[in-house]
Amino acid sequence: MFEFWKNEWKLFLEDISSVKNGFLRIFGLKKDYLMLDSSSQQEEQVGIGVQDETIQQPDFQVQADQQDQPVFKYEPDAIDHKVTAYFGENIEELRQNFSGDKTQHEVLREYAQFFKPYSEEQEMCNSAFRKYYDRHALKFATEELPIEQARIVQNNVDLFIKGQEVFGENGQFIDSRVDTLFEKIGMEQVNKIVDILHDNADQGVNVQGERLFAEVITHMVDNGIKVDKAADVMEPVKLVLEEKLNDVHASLRSHEDWNEEYQSLLSQERKYLYALNRIEQYETEKRISEFEEKLNDLEAI
Repeated sequence: MFEFWKNEWKLFLEDISSVKNGFLRIFGLKKDYLMLDSSSQQEEQVGIGVQDETIQQPDFQVQADQQDQPVFKYEPDAIDHKVTAYFGENIEELRQNFSGDKTQHEVLREYAQFFKPYSEEQEMCNSAFRKYYDRHALKFATEELPIEQARIVQNNVDLFIKGQEVFGENGQFIDSRVDTLFEKIGMEQVNKIVDILHDNADQGVNVQGERLFAEVITHMVDNGIKVDKAADVMEPVKLVLEEKLNDVHASLRSHEDWNEEYQSLLSQERKYLYALNRIEQYETEKRISEFEEKLNDLEAI
């Protein structure tokens, strides 16, 4: 009978030991959470025998298992390079910081998706847009600044800082009145004007329309032309294009040689005439639509 209970007690201790080792294998913990036999623990800590190796083995196994598992490393893509170049942000830090339910990395990628590299004056353009971003960093982070506005400004920074070489190295900036005009016009109207200024057969980003709109905004800022929210926004846009077309005609009259400058002026003339014709077409269609609405109202009476 004594031998039976002795064997049962031995089996019980073996079961407990296997549970203890299971904890060690799962959690990789050296501390014995069961605290069953303090004297045997002391012997295991002091002794250097086979038993010592079996206790340490689960910890080594966990380390080996961890080493075998592939470590995920994020590889920046072309859009990430834009985020770094135009915002000056660290991608790893952006991926750790949250803005609402998105990471800052996700937010800035949406802004930078359609940014384009500058063909001329890259350092000046990068410096100017970096300052623009610093000034609006909070609005970028909270997605309050319309993505279209950021894209139009970034893609056309060379227009917004034209003639600012006098400010020296890294001294270029984008006039704050540019933001004021965008706010007064409103992003819905901006997109409408962009699509009127130039056709967009691809249904993607209207690059040429945005370029011409940026040119118009720059002219408004440089010449102090104000926009009244209550008035038709298309009117000052049309006046700017007409003024620029008149300037081109004056320059063409003073040219006698068929050189690159003359051909460039001809290209500008076609560009402004094309935009003005599209505005005229828009205004005609608008008048027809308004007239048809009045007829419908009269028929309903």
